[in-house]
Amino acid sequence: MIRKRIIIYLGLIIGISLVAFLLVKIAQGYRLDFPSKSLKANGLLITTSTPNQAFIFIDGKQIKSKTTPANINLSPGEYEVEIKKDGYSSWKKKLLIEKELVTKTDAYLFTTYSDLKALTSTGAENPLISPDGRKVAYAVSDQENDKNGLWVLVLFDRPLGFSPEPIQILRSAPKARQFEDGDFQWSPDSRELLVTLPKKATIAGELTEENFLVNTSELNPATELIDITTQVPGIKNRWLDEEVIVKEAKLTKLPEELLEIFTNSTENIIFSPDETKILYTATDSASISADLLPPFPGASTQTQTRDIEPGKIYAYDIKEDRNFFIMEAPKNEEIFPKISWFPTSKNLFIVQDDRISIMEYDETNFTDVYSGPFENSFAFPFPSGSKILVLTTLSKETPHNLYSISLR
Repeated sequence: MIRKRIIIYLGLIIGISLVAFLLVKIAQGYRLDFPSKSLKANGLLITTSTPNQAFIFIDGKQIKSKTTPANINLSPGEYEVEIKKDGYSSWKKKLLIEKELVTKTDAYLFTTYSDLKALTSTGAENPLISPDGRKVAYAVSDQENDKNGLWVLVLFDRPLGFSPEPIQILRSAPKARQFEDGDFQWSPDSRELLVTLPKKATIAGELTEENFLVNTSELNPATELIDITTQVPGIKNRWLDEEVIVKEAKLTKLPEELLEIFTNSTENIIFSPDETKILYTATDSASISADLLPPFPGASTQTQTRDIEPGKIYAYDIKEDRNFFIMEAPKNEEIFPKISWFPTSKNLFIVQDDRISIMEYDETNFTDVYSGPFENSFAFPFPSGSKILVLTTLSKETPHNLYSISLR
């Protein structure tokens, strides 16, 4: 009896250990290969998309039993993965599946049936986006009922598709201050607006101007405005110092070698919203050492370049230590395209002279999302990534207004 119990006990231990071993291997991507009667090492492809419930194609064949999000076990190797959804642009990329590693798609799909919706109706002159991309200030003129002056529109998505209401922050008055004729500048924290009115001749014949620092969340009564002209140089210097401090704080987190390259060989440095990637223009030749950071499991397998050349735009992934060539830099600021980060931190927002496009930061999935008219390259994504803000007019007889273009 004792011997029998020992045998049963040992059998249970062996059985439990075998099951545990199989579960661990399955979790690592291994699967039973019945022809060879062995465990075969696989990799795991996690397919996600925005919006979800999209169809999955691997090497041109649809995975009929699954839609995004889904987990798919694949043998190690390179696959062409495509994600499609009716009414949306498709996403396609070649992905290298490695054994025991997880590879994700993170596909962002854009609607092919975008609509144009007016956000203002009084006209919008000289619109200026805030540094955080959440507000836009603009001037209104030639209106009645005290509507002339400066306005601010907060860019957020309201429930049921309703548009946000603009806020008037400065009201012009007849034979008094005409705020729509002034210049304005955002503070670095996007909370205040520095408004400068044109110079006027005093009784003594001197030319003077007025400057006001105003709150952008409410109407600022004219009787409470204080002229801060003498303080303007100090305010602008302080704002510039704040911007430099914030930028340097982000750069100092980089490895010393990378910090030296970005300090001496680049310009127009823009961090992604989540601060994990850097968009920049090379001003001098340099080489980013291979394996500058510890290997990141499941990192991008797209072709990268470690050698940068002057006059070219690149995107560097801090987390994965990958550097991608994007495009040639425009010769001057008046030439298209203009490029910035999309709110996803995985896509780039590209404004051309006749269209707006979005692409992934590894130079894949270039998609034209809008090809209608818009003024002066004024086009910015909403912070949610669901819409684009543009300045345009639908006819020659109507003033330019701010419109939203839906992306999903």
